[in-house]
Amino acid sequence: RKGESRSVQFNVKIPANVRPGSYAIKASAVIGDTAFSRSIRTLTYPHIQTHRFYNDAAVRANVIDLKTRPSKIGYIPGSGDSVPQAIAQMGLNVETIDEHTLAAGDLSRFDTIVVGIRAYQVRTDIVAHNKRLLEFAEKGGTLVVQYQLSGYTQQNLAPFPARQGPRVADENAKVTIVDPAHPIFNVPNKITDADFTGWVQERNLYNFSTMDPKYKGLLESHDVNETENAGGLVVADIGRGKYVYCSYSLFRQLPAGVPGAYRLLANILAFNG
Repeated sequence: RKGESRSVQFNVKIPANVRPGSYAIKASAVIGDTAFSRSIRTLTYPHIQTHRFYNDAAVRANVIDLKTRPSKIGYIPGSGDSVPQAIAQMGLNVETIDEHTLAAGDLSRFDTIVVGIRAYQVRTDIVAHNKRLLEFAEKGGTLVVQYQLSGYTQQNLAPFPARQGPRVADENAKVTIVDPAHPIFNVPNKITDADFTGWVQERNLYNFSTMDPKYKGLLESHDVNETENAGGLVVADIGRGKYVYCSYSLFRQLPAGVPGAYRLLANILAFNG
């Protein structure tokens, strides 16, 4: 009847041998002899006329050519992102590292630890126990730090000296792979220029602007009329392990279903000593 609603759950099965690409999944509701296949949004405010927007009831699903390497991932949430869900979608084992585990738990059971966006700015416990994260890498683990505000390097929380600042606001800015032979661009997925197409909102933010020679910049990108910058994806050896700083906005690309972001993240998670 008028005003009533009903939620219906259903599964969508991907047929075998589907080629990678973007596909529309449409829905319709049949009542009697009438099929309804459009959604409606109503915009109502006292000071304007009521507006109704009609769209096809559809969602886009991306089928991605993606390879992964099995590993145990620990994730330290920051200021809210859906990266852990994306890692789980890739079929990898991901576990949230809570405050207790970060402070006193056994971190050696993880192959890779990923720090969420702006985590060092919103969680004092991560700053307090940063040494444990660096020690995890020194003992053979891979520590991946997603973009942080400039206080991250100002407080000397990175393993070696660096300064932050630049960003690339143009999501279509050219990205140059500085070292095509590096494992992050080859294992388990071959990363090419095509993986940087279809990005949304921006390329990166709070890149390293200056950095110790122990760091190696792997990607270069910059806005028009800005200087070149290779501080958006940076790696370094630390003890027996690896350190990665990634300011490329994977946290925006993954919810948008950008294939290249999934492929790049899979390679970063597979990067180890």
